[in-house]
Amino acid sequence: QFLHGKSLPSSPAPTPRSTQLSNYNKSFTQNRSVEAVLHKVVQGTVSVTGEAFFPALVQNLASALGVRNCFVTELLPDNQLRTLAFVHDGKLEPNITYNPFSGPCGAVLEENTYYCPYGIQELFADHPILSALEADSYVGVCLQNGESNVLGNLVIIDSKPVLEHQLHESILKIFAARAAAELERQWAIIALQKLNEDLEVRVEQRTGDLQDTLKDLKHTQAQLVQSEKMSSLGQLVAGISHEINNPINFIAANLDYVTDYTNDLLQLVGKYQEVLPSPPPKIQQAIKACDLDFVIEDLHRILASMKTGSDRIQELVLSFRNFSRLGQVGKKSVDLHEGINNTLVLLSHRFKSSTKRPEIQVIKHFGLLPKVECCPEQLNQVFMNILTNAIDALDIDSDNQPTEPCIQVYTAAVDNFVEIRIANNGPTIEADIQQRMFEPFFTTKVVGEGIGLGLAISYQVVVEQHQGKLQCKSTPEEGTEFTIAVPIEASGQFDCTGAISLSELS
Repeated sequence: QFLHGKSLPSSPAPTPRSTQLSNYNKSFTQNRSVEAVLHKVVQGTVSVTGEAFFPALVQNLASALGVRNCFVTELLPDNQLRTLAFVHDGKLEPNITYNPFSGPCGAVLEENTYYCPYGIQELFADHPILSALEADSYVGVCLQNGESNVLGNLVIIDSKPVLEHQLHESILKIFAARAAAELERQWAIIALQKLNEDLEVRVEQRTGDLQDTLKDLKHTQAQLVQSEKMSSLGQLVAGISHEINNPINFIAANLDYVTDYTNDLLQLVGKYQEVLPSPPPKIQQAIKACDLDFVIEDLHRILASMKTGSDRIQELVLSFRNFSRLGQVGKKSVDLHEGINNTLVLLSHRFKSSTKRPEIQVIKHFGLLPKVECCPEQLNQVFMNILTNAIDALDIDSDNQPTEPCIQVYTAAVDNFVEIRIANNGPTIEADIQQRMFEPFFTTKVVGEGIGLGLAISYQVVVEQHQGKLQCKSTPEEGTEFTIAVPIEASGQFDCTGAISLSELS
């Protein structure tokens, strides 16, 4: 027990003060919905991994939720908490180590969640951290792994009341799962690095036979690391899809009724105009003041725009579900065009123009494909990895970049295979890099942008699990092209439950 048998302070019961703060509560709810907060935090953290992830997480959470303080911690072996990132008033503060037992963080570790809408300093009098932060409200959740072991906590503290605890707790729980997986991934990488160092010393002392053992070990390590990432990303995608799907379905279902009611009201106005073609001056003045003709004309456009927007959001939610194949396990007969299209939808934000380059043009040359017996969720991840690498190549700051960046996707049925070719007109990949690009942990990216597992896992999925082919060709005249060939009918049995991750998406 973290609090050594001490009873936990209870959150304040509703008082007249909470009634007085209702206007603040309504204002917060109107300006920050679950969907808006999720979108902002995901956009700020989706492409960040490694040590940069935790600062990005707390900064984006604090900004999206409108609070002064946010921090994420890890639990040390001596039951102390050490902050991995701490933002105060928009600025990152130095990390600290502290004893959680005398404050609300201990309550989080004991109860998994702890919420105090206001008056936190009254519950934990003379607490130095709460006093220094001018704390009034507190919301915290535990970081836990798949075995429910406590890893740390994720906390927001503000100098104003936080009355919408369900909103804040649901947001924190979603990203606490992501933070826990990232923390375990970093621990795994540190352990793997140490293990690799020890193995290299032993290899120098023993025979060359240990080289093969080391290669097999790295292959297994890649699967373990990717397993952790897939678990966290699956929870994140499921959480986002669920949180967005319910409200957008409500909006979409009611838009038709709003349109019908609007048309009925406008028809009623028209009938009044027919009966009273010359209304009294007071009515004429009101019609002129509201510009009735423009309102009638523009109202239809507004409703059409709202319908288009809701359809687009539903399309994105469906793409998330189809891409991840949530709830589906095992070999299936599928149309690979669906997986490619869903992947392109999820990456559409990265095709837009940036300070580095113009907008990337995506050209699809789709042939007639039969359904393929495969593990669709794993092949979707291969498409994601290769398309992400193509975008990264076009984002590189280089004098050899094309003035009109382009990615082309070709599909065709060739003999007993379905062949997918993904080509970009970016800089050429050198021959020595091409020879090593499918090796685990080999990467040309800077530290923090990649760990060299995306193409290695893609090779494992296509070649080893699906008995297909994965090749790369890069020339100055034609750019770089990856060719994926998958048998139309699976030969023998293979496992679709292997831990393969959307490595480049996180």
